[in-house]
Amino acid sequence: MTQKPSKNLDTLIVLGAQVNGTKLSNSLKLRLKRAKEYLNENPETIAVVSGGKGSGEEISEAEAMYEYLVSQGIDTRRLIKEDRSTNTNENLKYSLALLEKELNKKPEELRIGIVTNGFHVFRGTSIGKKMGCRQIEGVPAKSNKFLQLNYLVRECLGIWKDKLVGNL
Repeated sequence: MTQKPSKNLDTLIVLGAQVNGTKLSNSLKLRLKRAKEYLNENPETIAVVSGGKGSGEEISEAEAMYEYLVSQGIDTRRLIKEDRSTNTNENLKYSLALLEKELNKKPEELRIGIVTNGFHVFRGTSIGKKMGCRQIEGVPAKSNKFLQLNYLVRECLGIWKDKLVGNL
């Protein structure tokens, strides 16, 4: 059973995922649907959409996420784009720096929700805690149940790598 995220978090950080040209991947669509749902339920919460431009992507993941959320009625004043990151560690590092600049608050002062697929929540929140976030929690999105085993194996390898290089 998944615990429901706290209400009225200061900010969400929506972690990017593959964009095919300009088209959202299914994984990213699920993250964005969850972010939209949370933002609609918590009108004071803002969101950082975080993800750079990778191979095969015509626009950054952040731009694709921004365009989607705006098309779904989320006010642009509630969105911040972080478009340099290439991995989860950079997502958090660059997003936290933008939040500190925009909100004039340090990471430890913010109540943060990490929006990602459920299998990825542990790593995202653990990296955030290592970076000084005291009040960070997952806002899990669904994932494709047919690919669950693939995601879990990949995530275990990601956790192992991040532990090895000191991100966790």
